[in-house]
Amino acid sequence: MTLGLRPAAVAMLLLGAGALWADTLSPEDKLAAIRKGLVQAALDGPTQVSTTQWIDGNGALQELSAFRSGMKVRGVRVLAYSADAQGDPMAKLQWQDADSTDKASSGKAQCKTPLNGRLQHVVGWSWLSSTPWGADTAPLIDALQSGVRGQLQQAGVAKAQWRLVERAGSENRTSYQQALLGSSQDDLPWQLHFQVLGAAPKATPVAPAAVAPATPGRADAIAVPVLLTEPTALEVQVRMTLTARNQSKPALQSQVSLKLSSTDDNWGAPTLSTAARELVSQQAQAWGQALQHHLGCQAVLADVTQASGAQVRINVGNAAGVRVGDDWVLAHDQNGVQRALEPGATAQTVLAKVQSVGEYYAQLRPLSGNTQNVKTSWTAWSAEAAH
Repeated sequence: MTLGLRPAAVAMLLLGAGALWADTLSPEDKLAAIRKGLVQAALDGPTQVSTTQWIDGNGALQELSAFRSGMKVRGVRVLAYSADAQGDPMAKLQWQDADSTDKASSGKAQCKTPLNGRLQHVVGWSWLSSTPWGADTAPLIDALQSGVRGQLQQAGVAKAQWRLVERAGSENRTSYQQALLGSSQDDLPWQLHFQVLGAAPKATPVAPAAVAPATPGRADAIAVPVLLTEPTALEVQVRMTLTARNQSKPALQSQVSLKLSSTDDNWGAPTLSTAARELVSQQAQAWGQALQHHLGCQAVLADVTQASGAQVRINVGNAAGVRVGDDWVLAHDQNGVQRALEPGATAQTVLAKVQSVGEYYAQLRPLSGNTQNVKTSWTAWSAEAAH
């Protein structure tokens, strides 16, 4: 008797078997599989070949050829571990090149499945208001900040691919203050900075018919126009900048002009009108879409922030979804595929396991590879197979 199984059920059984098999691999086997996967990924793309010829001291012609992948890779993800025909472990990789599309072994280009899987990009939020606001305008700026932040936080939760965290300003700290007050939040992979500029509204003279009457009994009295202030309509410039850690060039930058009208309330603090709240919401949604377009198709990468032999720290942690026991690959830079064909390049990669996790960092213990090569300038990416 045969059992009828749906294709989806068969696929799940095979995936589960593959995951169990992957759990039996040693760190050395996993690292070897990943290295072979990087080389295969590089061979699947366009390859640049450069040849150098020279005459040595014995008069013989010498030739040296160098191979380099033409792809500009932003991130790599391990999809699954398997075995080749000889039973040697292999790693199926997924990567993203500079055109913001995913490349898999099928050769299809799309951006429907993000590379980061269960991990999330962590974006540090900061807000700077460069203009001294008065009593009538400060509540509007506070409402603007609250509206933008709330909308972006909701967008991050809805997409489950990035999240905002509050970040204390550290731009003006001295070296001593940074050493005293600095925290792992200062090393977040992404920084989202908002700056608000504007001018307080001016009082508007009333029409001539509404001038104050002259004082009775005084021949020299004159009618003085009464200066009244219309309900606050504040125009501000808002600049949004998204920057990756250790990068001077912004990944995203936008500047818009917003006219914030307020409700006419003589007894309480000014509040944004319904039209102004809708304007802020629409602009925040546009910023959220821009963040999603940029971050949603990128792998979650980390920087090595501390390296001391048996202990390595990276700048992603519990907030990004990192868990104790996760495997991470440490590499000289994020262009692991691009440099895979260079002599000795893949030999520089190191496999490490997460030992402890903080909110914005993780401590790793190198397991396989030349651990003495790891430096604070290295990049890390998750080596967890998709389950």
